[in-house]
Amino acid sequence: MSRVSDYAYINARLRARIGIMRSSAIIDEMIKAPNLVEAVAKLDGTRHQHIAEVYRSTGDLEAAELSLIEEQVQSCRAIVQYLPSGSSSFLTVLLEKTEIENLKTAIRVWYSAAVMGHSISSRSRYICRMLIVHPIDYDRIINASSYQDILSAVSGTPYRDVLSAFNMERLTSEGLFPLETALDHLWFRNLQDAIDRLPQVDRKLASSVYDVDVDLKNILMLVRYSYYYHLDGKELASVLIPMGYIAKAAGKRSVLQSDDPISALKEIVQRRYPQIIDEIEHIRRTADDFTTMEENARQIMLIEKYLGERRQKAYQRLLLGKPFSIGVVLSYFFLERQEDSLIQAVLSAKSYSWDEGKIREALGL
Repeated sequence: MSRVSDYAYINARLRARIGIMRSSAIIDEMIKAPNLVEAVAKLDGTRHQHIAEVYRSTGDLEAAELSLIEEQVQSCRAIVQYLPSGSSSFLTVLLEKTEIENLKTAIRVWYSAAVMGHSISSRSRYICRMLIVHPIDYDRIINASSYQDILSAVSGTPYRDVLSAFNMERLTSEGLFPLETALDHLWFRNLQDAIDRLPQVDRKLASSVYDVDVDLKNILMLVRYSYYYHLDGKELASVLIPMGYIAKAAGKRSVLQSDDPISALKEIVQRRYPQIIDEIEHIRRTADDFTTMEENARQIMLIEKYLGERRQKAYQRLLLGKPFSIGVVLSYFFLERQEDSLIQAVLSAKSYSWDEGKIREALGL
């Protein structure tokens, strides 16, 4: 089949949906709504109407937010069926990210009860039980009486091998951070493999987005984990995403073995991402100095803002680029989740009675 036949139908449908999203004033109308009930009402007549229905029937905002995740899963799976095999496999990997986050949430709920002794009766209701990509018995995880029960709950999935490297003793002493990092790294490995399997045109487009995305995330992690949590070189290597330019350059230049990794990172950042070198220059090593920590947090927010802007521009380029490629699919995937995140953030802010100005400031709108 030709690339035109591969992408013509689904891209036409997605461009129409993108047009509706772009012309919609739903976020602005929700922000202007005087209260949570009125904000939810703005979802009527949109693709998110089910969220409004769930909230009105339950009065439970978290239940409504769970329905948003379920909508995302259903939307992605509906798109996958119209794509050629390589592209559908790639999009399935993107959907696995949602599944991994859901799995981590279920494990956190179990950990909270099994290790911390907390009540989980209310929190366990807000975990997505539907099939996302792989069959996972979430209820068995939540109610696990042993770590072996959790391994059994993910039997037959790619997550079994990752989780089997841990045990109850290790989780009790180290917490969930190493396990969650291992799951994240599994996803990035799968992402890289999926990108490598794409046809040349699609591979180039996907790499142009995700290589930069990973680079900026690695920069942020190096800042946070070296300056805030003071991890040593070996520990930093374990959290760094093994993908993209920054990770390779950091390895070649022994950045992680430096006494001051951020200073050692500056030359690499200057070469590839000069737009954020000022922010990197202003970040200082700190322990308990509140003023320095506050300034570092501000610089990190600026880097995160640049990441968001860079990501937005990258997907815009994809949308305006080759018409019969995976670019339109990726752009829709990004824009859909961006809108969903904003809706979730506005609803949460309204539940705390934030005014319009405070919401816009928090969202950068």
